[in-house]
Amino acid sequence: MLKHCVLSVDYSEKWDKIFDHLPGIIKLLGVERLSLTHVVETHNRKRLEDNDAAIAHHLEKIEKRLRSELDVQVDHVVRHGFPAAELAAAARKLNADGIIALNRNHSAGRAALFGNVVLNLTRVSTVPVVVIPADAEQAVADSPLMLATDGSDSSRNAQRSFEKMLSRIDHGFVVWIKADEDDDHDEERVQPVLKYFAETYPKVQSRRIMGAPAEKLVSFAEQEHVALLIIGKRGNTPITELLVGSTAEAVARASHRPVLLIP
Repeated sequence: MLKHCVLSVDYSEKWDKIFDHLPGIIKLLGVERLSLTHVVETHNRKRLEDNDAAIAHHLEKIEKRLRSELDVQVDHVVRHGFPAAELAAAARKLNADGIIALNRNHSAGRAALFGNVVLNLTRVSTVPVVVIPADAEQAVADSPLMLATDGSDSSRNAQRSFEKMLSRIDHGFVVWIKADEDDDHDEERVQPVLKYFAETYPKVQSRRIMGAPAEKLVSFAEQEHVALLIIGKRGNTPITELLVGSTAEAVARASHRPVLLIP
């Protein structure tokens, strides 16, 4: 599915947490190649380790570890600029199928004030982004998949990805959160999706839940200990998302389970 992924690498202490999740994520997504990518933030004061030689040495050590632990090709690249934009650019240049990144902060206030590289990345990326929370528990062997859907056009690609992954994990949930402002048209739009999964995949359960979409999706994913929450996002950098955020972005920020955002 996502055979070639850019893997965002930084120097934070929490970043090593990603090693706990990569084996399961790589198997689930069918990853065959990882391109380790570190972005030197040229707008910030450089640290001693922010020279290309030191970074390359650091990435080579990670390469060696990943090659020994995972059955994938590994290479690396160093870029300079704003992290989210450069990670998205790296994916385009390398013709990567997706990007994997670690989210170290769940705070909406901090993200608004100081920015969040991963959330900015989900806005600008034209390829799927896997967001792995630094505090996520490692998925166990029988952890289910989860698809969040509203029956819209933007959720169809997410649905297709979910179905492909059912060949690896054959059980899961299709969840629709009915917000208070949703009308009968929303019900009519999503009902065929829920019916389709009920008839096609006997081990996939459908759920309708009332409430605030992002909050309920995050809560349900945590409750069911899902291996991956899959959700579609609408477009790239629409003004409404930049100003008030989207459900997909809110889920990616707040989730304590890995999230796959599909454009």
